[in-house]
Amino acid sequence: MNVALHHFKLVDTIFKEGTLTKAASTLNLTQSALSHQLKELESTLEIEVFHRQGKRLHLSEEGFRFLKSAEKILAEIKQLEEDLQNLKNGNTGKLNISLQCYTAYHWLPFIVKHYKTQFPAINIHIASEATRRPLEYLLRGEVDVAIVRTQIVNTKIKYEAVFEDQLIAVVPADHPLAARTHIEIADFENQELILPLYDPSYQDTPVIESQIQVQQVKPKTLHRIHYTDATLEMVKAGLGITVMADWIVKPYLEGTNLVTLPLPEKIARRTWYAATCRQTPAVEYFIECLKMYFADEPENEDRKLLLV
Repeated sequence: MNVALHHFKLVDTIFKEGTLTKAASTLNLTQSALSHQLKELESTLEIEVFHRQGKRLHLSEEGFRFLKSAEKILAEIKQLEEDLQNLKNGNTGKLNISLQCYTAYHWLPFIVKHYKTQFPAINIHIASEATRRPLEYLLRGEVDVAIVRTQIVNTKIKYEAVFEDQLIAVVPADHPLAARTHIEIADFENQELILPLYDPSYQDTPVIESQIQVQQVKPKTLHRIHYTDATLEMVKAGLGITVMADWIVKPYLEGTNLVTLPLPEKIARRTWYAATCRQTPAVEYFIECLKMYFADEPENEDRKLLLV
C-alpha cells in the first residue's frame, strides 16, 4: 500500500474543512492538484474515501477508518517534531551538572524547585563521577554545567562567574586551635589534616596544599577523603581538622561541636564559575538560578526567598 504522509494530511484537512476549495486553500494547493491527490489515494486503496454531495464531501465508512489512523499518525508526527525541537533547544530531557571537589549538594533542591517553574520537563542529574575532573566530562558532552573554580584554556568552553566564597578552617570545639580568632597556614604544622581528594595530573593543586608546600609546613598526617560529609564527621569525632568553603560547611554547623576559623584573605577568597559548552535556554536559566541563590547582596534577599 503506497500511502504517504501527505495523503493523511489530505484526508484530515478535507474532513475538517468540508470542501475541496477550503481544503486546497489550507494546504496551499490548487483545487485540481488536491483532486488529483485524492483520486490517487482512492485508486491506490481501491476505495471511495469521500462521498460527494454537491460541493461538500462526506466520509465513507472506509474513509472514516482511514481518518482515525490519520489523526493518530499526524498527532504523533506533530509530537515528534515538538520533542525534537525541544531537545535541540534544551527545553526537555536531562541536565547533567557537576561540582568540582565537593560532594555536598544541599543547595541543589532550592535551585531545582525554582528551575522547574520554567523547565518542568527537564530532570537535573548530578554527575558525581565528574567531581574530580569536571571539565573533561564537559568537553566529552557528559556534563552540561560544570561548577568549577579552575579554568583551562579551551575555545569550546564558556566560563561565567557565578559566586565567590571563602575558605575556612573547621576544627572541633575542644581543639587547641578553637580558641583562636583566625588561622594561618603555619598552624597546620603537625596537625591531622583532612582535605578533599584531588587528581594531581589535573594540574590543579588546591590552594591550601600549595601554600603548605610553599611555606614548608608539615602536617602530622594528610588525609584525603572524597566525601564532604565523611570529612566533617571525622572532624566532629576529633580525628583531625579540615579546610572547606564557607557555603559548603554552613549547613553542617548547627547543633554540632564544630568551630570555624577564617584564613588569610589573600588565599581564602575564590571565584566559582559555571562552565558550559552549549548555551541553550535551559542551561542559561540554570546558571541564572545559581547566581540568584548564591547572591549575597541585600537587594537580592527577596529573590533568594523564592528559591526556598
